[in-house]
Amino acid sequence: MGNPIEWSSLDSTTRLLMNQLHYGALGFMVLAYTVKIWQLLKKPAAGEGTPARGNHTDAIRYAYKTLAMPWEIESQKNNMFRYLEFVVFHIAMAVGIGWAFMTPILTTTMAAPAVAYPAMGIFALGALIGLSRLLRRLFKADMRAISSPDDYFCLVLLTLWMVSGTLAAPLNNALFITAYFGLATFFLVYVPFSKISHYVYYPFIRFYVGKHFGHRGVFPKKGTIQ
Repeated sequence: MGNPIEWSSLDSTTRLLMNQLHYGALGFMVLAYTVKIWQLLKKPAAGEGTPARGNHTDAIRYAYKTLAMPWEIESQKNNMFRYLEFVVFHIAMAVGIGWAFMTPILTTTMAAPAVAYPAMGIFALGALIGLSRLLRRLFKADMRAISSPDDYFCLVLLTLWMVSGTLAAPLNNALFITAYFGLATFFLVYVPFSKISHYVYYPFIRFYVGKHFGHRGVFPKKGTIQ
């Protein structure tokens, strides 16, 4: 794998990306999301004008748990491979975010083979899944019909980010490290304005989906709530 690069040998641009710019971009993203959440909370809550026919609390809990219950969602139940792909891809993104913030602080630890090799493997899987998702959007008519330019742009950059992470994880090449942190910093600024920010809406969506269908007594189905 080669010896990890010395921190002092990194050029000023790379050190700037790994510290001031990266954490400054994080501050911007937190501010942007704070504004988004504040705007959401200001909106009047949706209500029901009919008598309740189910349990709101159980249904809301069920709605949140469906992410970890693929057998409860038709599209996932019929294609578990796609569900596993979804899980691994998002784990790779989470590892990528963690790696970006921990490496400047724990450089020696992150360069150790016990950390670097698993990170390389996860990044490589993330890159392969990103490429697979991009190809499906390009060549499947139903996926093209629901895809926006932002979908393609984000998938291309996320895939490249995972590729750069695979190459940068050993921390022995300044060019790959710079590419990785350059893309990570760009995403921190861009994500609040892209469809990647869907995860901010997830808690709100699940709450109202659960409340709405629970009110109507549609779900949870018998035996799904433990």
